[in-house]
Amino acid sequence: MKMFKQLSLILAFIAFSMPAISQAAEHTVNAEARVFNADIIYIELGDTVKWNNMTSHNAVSYVAPEGSKGFGEHGALPGGSFSTTPDKEGIYGYACEPHVGFGMVGVIVVGNVTQEMKDATKKKAMETLQGPFKRIIGKINKIEVK
Repeated sequence: MKMFKQLSLILAFIAFSMPAISQAAEHTVNAEARVFNADIIYIELGDTVKWNNMTSHNAVSYVAPEGSKGFGEHGALPGGSFSTTPDKEGIYGYACEPHVGFGMVGVIVVGNVTQEMKDATKKKAMETLQGPFKRIIGKINKIEVK
């Protein structure tokens, strides 16, 4: 019985001394006429982003951290809503392909992004993006680094 009590105290101490396990959050982006609202969001790794009103829109990543799987399906409209959980820290730049010409682009910032990461992402975007998809660079420029 004494051993059980000691084990209980040890487990209680471990449970209280561990950092609180935070629950993943869901962030919402609304697809409006020709814009994403919000067009820049800041999330933590493990959080989910959900786009609403996607009947005539899509959200396809064109910029993603090295090794990331990205999100969205080129040319496909997902219907009412669409969700993704980014798999790496960093910057994800995305576009609504049917409305990119109107500037319907957005950025997801996952985790703690440094100025160096922002600069490297911008450089990569400038080298790889074509035509109206370069509008993602404007959103990258507006990212606030902490």
